[in-house]
Amino acid sequence: MHYGTNQTGLTLIEIMIYMVLSSIMMASVYNAFHTQQNSYKSQNSTVEIQQTVRSGIYTMTREIRSSGYDPTKKTNAGFVTALPDAPGTFSIDYSKDKNIIAFTMDNDGNGVIKKDNAEQIAYRFNAGAHTLERFNVTSTSGGWEAVAGNVDALNFVYLKEDGTRATVPQDIQYIEIALPVRARNADPKFIDTTTYRNKQGDVLCVSCTGAHYRRRLLTTTVQMRNGRLAS
Repeated sequence: MHYGTNQTGLTLIEIMIYMVLSSIMMASVYNAFHTQQNSYKSQNSTVEIQQTVRSGIYTMTREIRSSGYDPTKKTNAGFVTALPDAPGTFSIDYSKDKNIIAFTMDNDGNGVIKKDNAEQIAYRFNAGAHTLERFNVTSTSGGWEAVAGNVDALNFVYLKEDGTRATVPQDIQYIEIALPVRARNADPKFIDTTTYRNKQGDVLCVSCTGAHYRRRLLTTTVQMRNGRLAS
């Protein structure tokens, strides 16, 4: 007696349906993974920006707050237009220069402003390199050294005791500082629509608006601890 076997397989239509469903599932998995990866990158970028802006402004504000420390009253320490041991390297006009600052302090209280990075201090913004820089007065050649990268602007607003703008160093009693920092890498799918301003309403970075970088802006006001400031 001949026994037949009932062998059935997938039809062409069933195979096509299976392939379509598999493609949909794979696309969903990929999209979920891609979304999660972008979220992870965005969070890492945000953390990096916050760390940069906080570390960059923390050291600077701490030193600025101590400017003019002069326990012996012999050094005339305070804000200066140029550092004593960096003549001709730079000169600051406090009536118009908003992204550079220089000051001295008698840190060890010996009555002399030494050629020392703790007693002669200057900060500036390097627009070409996007860096916050500190002047190294102890270097044999002198020069600016980066202390924070991915910086889009540095803005100082110098104020007198009554809150009006100071144009000469001896009148400075408060300083408003604004520091916008961007992510290391651009995000092609992100467009920055924010207009970054200081506390006075001045625009800090015209080119930032419409760019593809994520940013954070940190602003703070520093009150001088020491009353007698240099001219």
